Formats: sequence, C-alpha cells, structure tokens
Amino acid sequence: MNYIEYFDSIAGEWDEIRKKYFDDDIRNIAIERSNIKNKGGLIVADIGTGSGFMALELSKYAREVVGIDVSDEMLKYAKQTAENAGINNIIFLKGSMEQIPIIDDSIDVVFSNMVLHHVENPFKGIMEIHRILKPGGMLIITDVMKHSSEWARFEMYDRWLGFNLEDIEKWLIHSNFKEILVKETGLYATAKSSKGEIAKTGIFIAKGIKE
Repeated sequence: MNYIEYFDSIAGEWDEIRKKYFDDDIRNIAIERSNIKNKGGLIVADIGTGSGFMALELSKYAREVVGIDVSDEMLKYAKQTAENAGINNIIFLKGSMEQIPIIDDSIDVVFSNMVLHHVENPFKGIMEIHRILKPGGMLIITDVMKHSSEWARFEMYDRWLGFNLEDIEKWLIHSNFKEILVKETGLYATAKSSKGEIAKTGIFIAKGIKE
C-alpha cells in the first residue's frame, strides 16, 4: 500500500481520525493569520484538502475555493459533504502539491494543512504554490515539527518525520517568498501507533508573500 491507497482506504473515517490527531484550533489559527475574513472576493486554494476540513470553512469567507487532493476517495467524500451542506463555491480537483492543476498567478491565498510531511519533495511543492499565487498572494502552511517516531513512516505513510523550522524558512526564501514568518503555534498533533506508542509533536505555521 502507498500513501494514496492509505488515504483512499480511510476516507470515510478520516474526520474522526483527524479529531484525535489535531483539533480545529489549527484551522482557526491559519485562517486568522491569512486575514481572509476581512478581504472580500478572494480565490483561495486548499492543497491536500482531504475530507474538506479546511476548504469547507474557507468557503464561508472566499468567493471561490479550489480543493486539491491525490486521493479519489477523499475527493468524493469532500464533494459529498459540501453538497450535503449546500456549499457551491468549492471546486475539487485531483492533483498533488508537486503538480498542482491550477494556472500560474491565479490564486490569492494558498493553504496547506498537515500535508507537507506526505510530500516527496517539499521544496518543489512550495515552489509550485509560489507559481499559482498571484503577485501579492499569500502562502499559509501548517504542519508538524521534527520528531523521532519512525513508526509514522509505515503506519501513517509519513514521508517526513516533521520539519525543522530553519528548513521551512530556507525553502520559502529559495522559492522567492517575502515577509516570511515561521513559528511554533503552541498546538500539538498526537498520534498512537498500533503498539500503543504515543507521538506528541508541536505544530508550526509558516507564512510567505509572493512579490
């Protein structure tokens, strides 16, 4: 099983799994940092949308939301959830962070929540986000900090065991983002292995502006 098959297999359960892993506070912090509540008519993207945790909330404030995910089953679940809620300003597309199916210079704000540690080449993913942002557009990444729980690689299909904040800042600089902010949120992600091992890892937020 690869990580796409893994997320396909848990799509219907992901919302419950996610609640044990991290809570809604991280979404609230990301949205507040973006300031989209005070800006009308924005087009935003949610890269690695999963079951729509971020996209559904963003739809309250944005003119249009584009939700991207590699998992067909996650996309199917997210679409159904949006439909059931009567939300009609989200477009869901299949794609990865490293190959985003969105044209250049077209998005006002890009969010990526708890996705980067699943990406084979995070730097390439960040450069792709820079590509699709409009000049003056904003990137918001929330993800886990460096940890040592190796079991996450094969039980949760994590490619990276979190990140050093210095690496995130370096990738943003090298992707030509400006006004960069990378810091701890004070929140934690908590996961348990099949053997009962607990991983409690800090969550960071990163912001950058495309000139």
